[in-house]
Amino acid sequence: MSVLTLVNENKTVEVPIGANLRQTLRFNKISPYKGIAKFINCRGEGLCGTCRVEIVDGKGVSSRKEDEESVLISSLPFYARKIEKNIRLSCQVSVTGDATIKTYPLVEIDKVETERLIIKSGIVALFTLMFGGTFIFIFLDMIKII
Repeated sequence: MSVLTLVNENKTVEVPIGANLRQTLRFNKISPYKGIAKFINCRGEGLCGTCRVEIVDGKGVSSRKEDEESVLISSLPFYARKIEKNIRLSCQVSVTGDATIKTYPLVEIDKVETERLIIKSGIVALFTLMFGGTFIFIFLDMIKII
């Protein structure tokens, strides 16, 4: 058995090795979700990025995978986050030993990357409108409405 120390809850929990962190938290009546994410989330599929936790002492958890990293950095198309290496999705963490965990970590928005994403989205929207409008005009001209 491993011991998880939950800093914000001031609680320790014993869990078997290999246990999923999200399931362990929920079993112990601790939600990894905050605000609206309590109702709108991917139910532990690793897609939404809302069950973030901070691994204070990361020796007792599995390592972060590439898929998890991409979800953590940007789960919405219009902003990017600055994510430290110890921020994890609880649904993707397996307990391998004793660990100290903080729920609801603060995550900073990456302003430079967010600006780049907004500009990229604006350019895509502009070209979509231009080509879509041109297509509609040509189509209407072909059927002789205009």
